[in-house]
Amino acid sequence: MENYNEKLKAQIKEIDDLIAKSNKNLSKLQNAPNRKVRVGKSNGSYQYYWVDEKTQKRVYVPKSKLEDLRKTVQRDYEKKVNKKLKTLRRRLSDFIRIFDVDQIESVYTNLSAARKKLVMPIVETKEDFIKRWKSVQYEPMPIEENTEFVTANGVKVRSKSELIIANMLEQNGVSYRYEYPLTLRGLGTVRPDFFCLNERTGKEYIWEHFGMMDNIAYANRNISKIQTYEQNGFLAGKNMIMTFEASATPLNSSSVMRMIEEYLS
Repeated sequence: MENYNEKLKAQIKEIDDLIAKSNKNLSKLQNAPNRKVRVGKSNGSYQYYWVDEKTQKRVYVPKSKLEDLRKTVQRDYEKKVNKKLKTLRRRLSDFIRIFDVDQIESVYTNLSAARKKLVMPIVETKEDFIKRWKSVQYEPMPIEENTEFVTANGVKVRSKSELIIANMLEQNGVSYRYEYPLTLRGLGTVRPDFFCLNERTGKEYIWEHFGMMDNIAYANRNISKIQTYEQNGFLAGKNMIMTFEASATPLNSSSVMRMIEEYLS
């Protein structure tokens, strides 16, 4: 069961950024006229009035004063949205403090070894899921016996670029399956270069490397393949990682590392 705490914390960061932006806007608008504004409509056009709070008397705002009016209305908006943002942040922070979906798993993990033998957990533990994921067996695609592209863990791959990716996955402790078969609607069985697991989140990603993007026929064929992935729910940045290269722009190991840090660490 996926734990959304990290996503919720990221949401708080977004709210904090908006609060900082709103505070900055309010600071710029602190000298805006402190008056009430009322809006009317005449002949299809809006008309704006300053309103005296005591007498409720209205004074028409001429075009020459529209900038003052804009500042006042903007300030009033900033005050409201600032208050709303702070309320949302407080509520979300309170929720995160008490929300921990891992407590469901801990009910089982905290049992004695004797009791665990008698219990079928309602949610597979992360440890068991990872163990099961790593134990999956499949028939690999044939690769030449004398290939020079062999990872530190002994996995044979088809190209220098795939070797760079595979070695960096292994160096960073990322579990992966090379050319693991998947069935896609509209394409049949495909074998993405890497099928990866983020062990921290339990989320799976396919990783495709497109290595000849300056070859028109290759590029067109793989653009169609990417579209089929999308139609089957594999979206870049969500559960699909893509790297590219061309003859003049080879694969950059720094880019590979950024992908690993962003999605698989």
